[in-house]
Amino acid sequence: MEHWIKELLSNLDSSVDEKTQQDIMEKCGPKCPFSHLPNDELMKLRNASKTEEDFLKKISEVWRLVKEDNEYFVVFDKCYCPLMMNDLENASKTMCYCTLGSLKHKFTISLGREVEIEMLKTVLAGDDECRFKIKV
Repeated sequence: MEHWIKELLSNLDSSVDEKTQQDIMEKCGPKCPFSHLPNDELMKLRNASKTEEDFLKKISEVWRLVKEDNEYFVVFDKCYCPLMMNDLENASKTMCYCTLGSLKHKFTISLGREVEIEMLKTVLAGDDECRFKIKV
């Protein structure tokens, strides 16, 4: 499966522009079966929170959400995608748009509104971490 996924991503990379790659992979994100924080657990945290700020604090305690200078980021210290992590050297950063789509979905359903997420850094692009800015 990993080889097939990498071949698919390679074909996307060579066949369509980056915006199209992003659109395709973002749409896959909400269906990712490898989430570190499943939607039902996320919603339990939301329902147990009195305010949005309280909810974001609770997520920070159990997940990879960090608050720095009044801004929120989801930060992964390495690539945790099981489809990529065994061969990072030959992996396409296009897969990271799947994570972007997953994060957009999680914050949209839990906050009840559209939330803009910006992909700042990814391990698959050669960075030391994956960092997504959450614009709440």
